[in-house]
Amino acid sequence: MALPSPVASPLASPLPDILEALNQTFSSLSSLTAKLPGSAIAWRYFKASHQDDPFRTVLEILLVFFIVRTYAQSRTKGDASGRNFVKLSEKEIDELVHEWTPEPLLPTKPSNLTYPPIIIGATGPRPRVVFPSPGQDPHDPSQLLVLSGGKVVTNLASTNFAGLAGNERIKEKAVECLKRYGVGSCGPSGFYGTFDVHMELERDLAVFLKVPSAIIYAHDFSTISSVIPSFSKRGDIIVADRGVNFAVQKGIQISRSTVRWYEHGDYEGLERVLEGIHKEDKKYKRNPTASRRFIITEGVFENDGSMVNLPKIMELKLKYKYRLILDESWSFGIVGKTGRGVTEVFDIPAAEIDIMTGSMAKGLSSAGGFCAGSNEVVAHQRINSPSFVFSAALPPLLAPVAFSAVLMESPREEQERQLQEVVEICAEHGVLVSRTKRNWEQEMVEQRPSIRICVTAALTRKEVEKAGAVLKSALSKVLGKKR
Repeated sequence: MALPSPVASPLASPLPDILEALNQTFSSLSSLTAKLPGSAIAWRYFKASHQDDPFRTVLEILLVFFIVRTYAQSRTKGDASGRNFVKLSEKEIDELVHEWTPEPLLPTKPSNLTYPPIIIGATGPRPRVVFPSPGQDPHDPSQLLVLSGGKVVTNLASTNFAGLAGNERIKEKAVECLKRYGVGSCGPSGFYGTFDVHMELERDLAVFLKVPSAIIYAHDFSTISSVIPSFSKRGDIIVADRGVNFAVQKGIQISRSTVRWYEHGDYEGLERVLEGIHKEDKKYKRNPTASRRFIITEGVFENDGSMVNLPKIMELKLKYKYRLILDESWSFGIVGKTGRGVTEVFDIPAAEIDIMTGSMAKGLSSAGGFCAGSNEVVAHQRINSPSFVFSAALPPLLAPVAFSAVLMESPREEQERQLQEVVEICAEHGVLVSRTKRNWEQEMVEQRPSIRICVTAALTRKEVEKAGAVLKSALSKVLGKKR
């Protein structure tokens, strides 16, 4: 008896066709991709990866599928049609707009805000000022302030420390320079904003401070705040006194350096901070020379008027091999026998300070600031200090004003002239005295001008007393004119 033929399964017959179709598809893809440069390397990587870890191949395919699907759905981007936006009715939009409260552009003005007095005319030790009424804004056109009359006051508010504001000699120099150069510099120092008076002032400041070089800035606040980030960058270390002024703080902030603070005036605390950094270097095997490291402080602190212990700072700087940035904005032209700042107070050569900044607006009654140091320190700032490169240069008329003030801060020539006048007056009254002659360029220790009086035993008591009276009268006459 013949057995019936087996009936083919409906699912078995299409399988060879599907496999054949897949093989043809892969063959077509292989032939297409073979034409692309580097495709053979990609296929070898794909085959080797599949043989070593088939599960990884599945994950990569799923990841590619997910990326394509996400991009196709446009969930992460908007389009002109707005189909991915939340649909709101006109009523809902109006309600949201009504509930929205914008942030104020400016902080709320305090109710008890007071404005400083307005100086009428030139400033000085006894200026005439007008005081706004309580709550009156002198800058508001609707609140007219009468700028006439005023009250004469004793000025203890202006930073006219040397009393040079309004000095006739300096005013004459400024007027002379104004007629020759005009008012503004009309450009940054590196772009046609440098005048010959700027270069002369830089040389005079360097000579006055006895340093190799100096550079001037148009604004004293931006001097230190630009000098610090010119040298200290991200990854460098700054150790700073917590009592430094706001300009120094902004410079430290802009530098993005690693900052370690020590308490104001606590030099034992400063040493602990430096020692801690030294121990960290050993612990983490850091190379101390791989980053720049600075100690930053002020000469005379703006916030409380205290003076830095510069000898101690210099000792720690040398011991731990740090560079020192010293801001003398409130000490240059103010302290020291000749106004050279705290370096002169402590008899430390300014050339030993790595980077020194100062203000010409306070001690010299002019404007702007300066930085003094080595030739390399100054040259670096001419192309790397933002305030020097991008800000308009100091107005030319203010440069000789500062220079004249420097000469007055260095009173040797003036003192010699006055002493010579005393000598001549004494000679007119029959008394011979001599002004001390010195070779100032070769003196190893700086001396002050003086009168040399040699008393001989051959003179009578009466003649000595008479000579003393003549000398006293001459000194009173000459010094009285100065007052």
